[in-house]
Amino acid sequence: MSFSSLPEYLSSLDDKGKDYTLRFIKLIENEYPTLKLRISFSMPMWWFKEKMKDGYIGVSATKLRFTLHLSSEPYIREIEKDRPDLKYGKQCVSISYNKEEDFLFFEKKAKEFITYNIKGL
Repeated sequence: MSFSSLPEYLSSLDDKGKDYTLRFIKLIENEYPTLKLRISFSMPMWWFKEKMKDGYIGVSATKLRFTLHLSSEPYIREIEKDRPDLKYGKQCVSISYNKEEDFLFFEKKAKEFITYNIKGL
């Protein structure tokens, strides 16, 4: 499915996916108010500069997993060293629902990644 707005995206999710997505959005809005949410590749994303190629962070939710998408494969590999038990793909890492410590780990890694990428902005 292709989504062009946040409400449209959220309406496609079950309760767990919606909850995790909204929690992550709230984190970004509170910690990094200058980053603007956009729907790109049918998921919520935040670009660090004017173009996606200059860096981004995004999230997606499925019935079983919540996924963090990052513009840096090397950073994903660093996360994998810390937490080899999570699921990894190309420029993404996924957690299962209902493991609060995993979501808090995602928050920490997301903040580190965003802070590093927007330092010069």
